[in-house]
Amino acid sequence: MFLHFPQMHPDFLTASARAALPEGVRFLDPGLGSAASLEHVRSEVAPFDDRTAKALLADTLRFGENQAHPRDILAQSLIEQAGILSSESGRAVQLEVEKSVLGVISSPCGADALDAARRQAQMFLLLAWSLEERLLDLHGVEDRLKSAWDRLDQSVAAGAEVVEDEADQEALALGRELSGLARPETSSLAMPWRRLLESYAALMPGQILCTSDAEIGVDLAEAGVPEASLDEVPGAARVFRAQAWRLMGLDRLPDAKPWLDAMLTVGVFAQPVGNE
Repeated sequence: MFLHFPQMHPDFLTASARAALPEGVRFLDPGLGSAASLEHVRSEVAPFDDRTAKALLADTLRFGENQAHPRDILAQSLIEQAGILSSESGRAVQLEVEKSVLGVISSPCGADALDAARRQAQMFLLLAWSLEERLLDLHGVEDRLKSAWDRLDQSVAAGAEVVEDEADQEALALGRELSGLARPETSSLAMPWRRLLESYAALMPGQILCTSDAEIGVDLAEAGVPEASLDEVPGAARVFRAQAWRLMGLDRLPDAKPWLDAMLTVGVFAQPVGNE
């Protein structure tokens, strides 16, 4: 199966990016989308069903609202889950969520470390899915702002005699309201793709990952990840094949995560120049 990486929502892709990918490429759904979607696929080894997944996400965000910085609840939760803050902080969130929703406490040193890793992987992907939906909402706001500014520009360019028109008066009013607002900066909220790769490796082992993000290919090449034959992923501009831990940029296989020694294939697809 060809599985898109790292975005889980097709709406993030431009028409040219989508056209560059293999026919029939699927997108990962961690348990929040429609089970009937023909574009998405779910992991057969994901530990949480739909109901539990939704409850986990809601409880994590609720916990973040009470405990984290109120300016950006979701971003704070993502940072903690990604381990960017101290490991103690991330574990505190995870344990609190599992106690309140599942009634259990997982131990990273338990007998079933792989199951614990899958739980953490699905939790991270649930948060990533939620963040993607927020980013799509922001893109919608950006489009509406641009439309308002375009209408204002047209009114000003048309001259004072046209400004009496009701639609132009509305555009001018919108311009006054929006004059102090900056366009939302969505690029800084991008998910760390190497951290996502670990979750894909835990939940979707053996799948061929496909991306139209050329920067991922550049990063992998600069990290010295071996390149494979282009025949392994037809249509790809570059193909990388290595153990998951190498693709993640680690120096060695973590002792506590032996499953990251599994081989993964990543195909990087080039977009046609000048197309949208």
